[in-house]
Parts: sequence; structure tokens; C-alpha cells
Amino acid sequence: MSRPRAPGTRTPVTLAVPALLAIAFLLLPLTGILARTEWGELGTHLTSPEVTVALRLSLLVSFCALGLSLVLGVPLAWLLARVSFPGKALVRSLVLLPMVLPPTVGGVALLLGFGRRGLLGPWLENDLGIVLPFHTSGAVVAATFVAMPFLVISLEGTIAGLRTSYEETAASLGASPVRVFLTVTLPLVAPGLAAGAALTWARALGEFGATITFAGNLPGTTQTLPLEVYLLLQDQPQAATSVSLLLLAVAMAVLVALRGRWTGTTAARPGNGAARPGNADDRPAEENEKPAEVTPDAPVATTAAPSAPQRQSPLRAEVSGFNDVTLDAPAGTTIAVVGPNGAGKTTLLRALLGLTPRAHARLRLGDVDVTNLPPHRRGVAWVPQDGALFPHLSALANTAYGLRTQGVRRTEARRGAQEWLDRLGVGDLARRRPSQLSGGQAQRVALARALAARPRLLLLDEPLAALDQTTRARVRRMLRAHLEGFGGVCLMVTHDPVEAISLGGRVLVLDDGRTLQDDTPGEVSRHPRSPWVARMLGRNAWTCTATSDGTLSLAAGGTLVAADPATPGTTTLAIIAPEAVSLHRERPSGSPRNNWPGTVREITAVGSRLRVVVASDQVPDLVAEITPQAAAELGLADGTPVWTSVKATEITLVTP
Repeated sequence: MSRPRAPGTRTPVTLAVPALLAIAFLLLPLTGILARTEWGELGTHLTSPEVTVALRLSLLVSFCALGLSLVLGVPLAWLLARVSFPGKALVRSLVLLPMVLPPTVGGVALLLGFGRRGLLGPWLENDLGIVLPFHTSGAVVAATFVAMPFLVISLEGTIAGLRTSYEETAASLGASPVRVFLTVTLPLVAPGLAAGAALTWARALGEFGATITFAGNLPGTTQTLPLEVYLLLQDQPQAATSVSLLLLAVAMAVLVALRGRWTGTTAARPGNGAARPGNADDRPAEENEKPAEVTPDAPVATTAAPSAPQRQSPLRAEVSGFNDVTLDAPAGTTIAVVGPNGAGKTTLLRALLGLTPRAHARLRLGDVDVTNLPPHRRGVAWVPQDGALFPHLSALANTAYGLRTQGVRRTEARRGAQEWLDRLGVGDLARRRPSQLSGGQAQRVALARALAARPRLLLLDEPLAALDQTTRARVRRMLRAHLEGFGGVCLMVTHDPVEAISLGGRVLVLDDGRTLQDDTPGEVSRHPRSPWVARMLGRNAWTCTATSDGTLSLAAGGTLVAADPATPGTTTLAIIAPEAVSLHRERPSGSPRNNWPGTVREITAVGSRLRVVVASDQVPDLVAEITPQAAAELGLADGTPVWTSVKATEITLVTP
């Protein structure tokens, strides 16, 4: 069904006419073939002995060329998409060259390279007994030379568009690069691979110029269908038209089957965009059309089930480069990593995994120095922000992936994976694919997958961010219970102060890649050394400098009076709890020594209380926390003029 055109969007005639002429120009030759074909003699022409032999030879040559292109072209496409190396642009140009080179010139180049007098020909003939010119193998080489670029270019674009988090997560679960390629990369790029293979086969089937120049035109040996058409055109033009129609039909069938995939215009696909998961096992089709929700969420186990004793693996790491961080933590420690955007939190995790050139980690886990080990041999599991569940695998197969890479038998790995899914309350979703899970369910499966792999170091990048508040609280309790029995060290990036305080035995504060604070949650809460951390914890934080008259000069303008002034000239951080800020409609006349006029800019509900942001020309924005009753008595609304006051005794000074 055609899409209705919006009113007033008429196609300009100056564009429509040339476009129609272009269509006619392309269509007219094809119409000529259809018009000149003797349909009554079509069967006779296509079943003649010469055509039959040429057809069999064309199929043999084209499929051999496709096989050779797959063996050589798939690794080349991966190399161009995933690896940076000197001369990469030149290699890509070499791949594209056969597509723009005249086929006969390509044949001459093959002769000079692989012919009997070519660069490699004498060695092939004398030492290996291989002669390519005027042989069927020569026709295969010629077809591969001109057709393989279609596979490489198509597949390279598909691999480049695939999120690297899938492959990186597979490596963190213990999969070697070859295993990652075979079990993750190839299944996810299967549509692009199929499209490239179809184009490659069609191009090899229709190859003419390079074949006749390099391999000759020997009946039954190198005379393929295109060469047969060339000969028939001289003596039997009607038969040549029939064979041309056959090749035209094959080419059109390939293009129609691809439906635009090779041009990058494939319609949006369900799931994570990398591969379309099939129907769930034994589930009605209508349930597969939308993510399945479990309402209410299945209960989450809050106590760790008995499992094999964990290896005790303390952590010692020195990270340099963008990050300048030293970590020393005993086994069983959970470190919450916090900081503003761009502080280097994710870079720190990737450095510990060995996945980034921005930072380098000298890493020791237990008694083993893993600094020089590849990611899949470090024993470090990672849960990225998006979970990176493999779209082509079920939740159960995802969770069992790490165990399978460790050599655990399939049955045992699936049994262990099911146990972990049950613990996280998603055991009944084991047969579903990621596209059939809600965001919260997918994140819980990702957690189960990492924990099931039994790592020595567990890295969680905002693991609970996709969960709703109720599920987050339950999973938080479950995660805390399992981390208490974890024999390694866990680093968890978070922006949630509740997660940082409730799950972290330590809080590591990063800023611009450097350690700003590394202490217990209680100490960080009482004495935050960063305005960002103070605001994350819900406090007002002002940078100021102590003056000789006992006051504090604010960096953003204004003055502040504290009960215990700092040494003159000292730069400090003034921390003011929101509940310590009083609001008045008139200027207060009492003990508070810090009074500022302002205007209500925003009012938000936080539990049973209200947070009021007051903007002032004299000091930075100030957040106050009051009851709804107090707000009603004051008649507060956006834009209401108010006075704020803070007692000097309520101000805590922290020296960064």
C-alpha cells in the first residue's frame, strides 16, 4: 500500500522529468530482451547441449567463487571493520579496485600475476603443479577477483554497524576472539552476510571480461553462460536472447530477495537491531510482537543459594593514562564508583578489562598478575550499561554462555544458568529472546549472566538503571546478598546515592580521571570533597575561600558565615543540608546570620516532603526541604519571592 502524500508536496517537474527519463533508459534494454524473446522456443534454447554444459559450468564456477570469497572475504571484512592499522585506506581501495576496473584489464592483471609468465605463475606450475590460465580453476579465480569486493563491502558495513559491546561482553565472559567471532559476530551479521553472499554469487555467475581474458573460452572448461551468450549472438541471436533472459531473471530474483539490504535501506528490525530473533519456543505469535512483561514482577531471591566456594581474589590495580587511579581492595569488597559525566568511570572499567587504549591497568587478582593477559583470560566479567544480551540467544543460553566458554558441559551449564535466573526472579523467562524482555527483565538476565560466570573481578556499569523503583529495591537486596558471598572484588559505577551507600563497602569518587575521594560510604556522606558528590547526596555545596574577617567568600559571588571559620586563604567546600535551610516570606529577624532574598524557581516532591529550589542574585541556587503543610502556609509557587536563612552552626566546611 502506497503512503499518502502530504498536501502541498508536489514533485518538481524539473526533477521528475529527468528521473523518469533515467528509469526509461534503464528499463528499455530489459524490455527489449522481453520483447525479442521467442517464448515458444525458450525451452528448446535453454535445454540445448551447449547451453546445458555452460550452465553447469557457470554454477560450478560461481559457487566455487562464492566459497573462496567467503573464506577470504569474511576475515578481510572483519579486519577492515574492527582493526585499525597503517595502510587501512589503501587496503580498502584495493578491495574496491576490481569494482571500478574494466574486467578485461582485470584479466590482464591476473595473467601477469598468476599466468605462466606472471609473478607467481612459474612457482605455482613448477613447484605445485597448478596451472590457472585456460583451466576451470582460472575461471574461478577470475570470478572471485571481480565478485569478492561485493561481499567485503557489504559485510564490512554490517560489522561496523554492530555494537562492539556484544563482542566485548563475550570476551569478558571468557570467549576467545575466534569463539566470539563464530558465536556472536557471525550470527549477528547473518543478514548482511547473506546479502553480500547473494550479490557475490550473482556477480560471479555473470562474469565475462576477466574470465575470457585470463581463463579463455574453452567449451566445457571455461566457457560459462556469459561467454556462451557472446558466441550465440554471432550465429543464433534468438538463442542468445533466451540465455540472456535466464541471466536477467537470476539477477532480478537476487535483487528482489535482498529487498534493499545491500543498499542499507533494510526496514527496522525487532529486537536490539543486530539480528531478528526467531519466535520463542512454543509461544503464540501474537505474544512475540511486543516485549513480554511480567506483572507483577516475579519475586527476587534475597538470599544467596548455596554454591561452590568462591576463590578469594583481592584486587591490586594501578591505572594510568586518562585515569590515574590506584586500587587496593581485599576479597569481598564492593566499591561504588561515582563522579560526574566524563570523570572516567567507564574508562576505568574498560581499562581493567583491557579494552581501551585510553588507559592502561597493571592488574593483579589474587596471586595472579593478569596485566598482560587478553580480556578473555583475565577472569573479569562486565555488565555494560545496555546489558548487551546477545539477541540471537535465549535468556538461558545468554546466562550459560560464560560457563560454556569455561568448558562446562551444556547440560550442567544450562542447569547452573537456570539457577541464577531463578535467583534473580526471571527463571520463567529463560526461553525468551532479549527482544521479548522488558528493559528491567533484560538487565536482570545480564546480571545473572555475569554472576554465573564466576569471575574474580565483577564490573557493573550502572546495573540497576533500567529498573523501576520497586524492582530496583528488590534486586538491590538480592545483589547485596550475593556480593556478600562473592570471593572477588566488585566495582559498580552508579549515579544513585542509595546504591552507592547500600551496596558499596567503599565509595570511589572520580573527577577528570583522578581519585578525588576513596572512603567508606559514611565518611563520604558526612564529608564529601566534591560539589558533585554533595549534590548527588542531596546537599547544597558551595566552593568558597576563607577571608581574614572570619567570613567565607563564595566563588560564585556573595559571602557566607560559618560557626568554625577556616584559616584565611583556604579554599573549602561549604556543605548545607536542605533541611537546614529555612524559608520565609519576610526577612527573618532572629539568630540566623545568613539571610538572602530570592525567588522560588522549582518545587518537586521527594517522598513525603517537598524540595524547593530558590534562585538568588546574592548567592548560588539553594535547595530547601520542607513539608507540604509548610509550603501551603507560605503560599509557595514558582516565582514566589522568599527569604532563605541558614544558621552558621548548620554549615559544614570540608577541605578538598
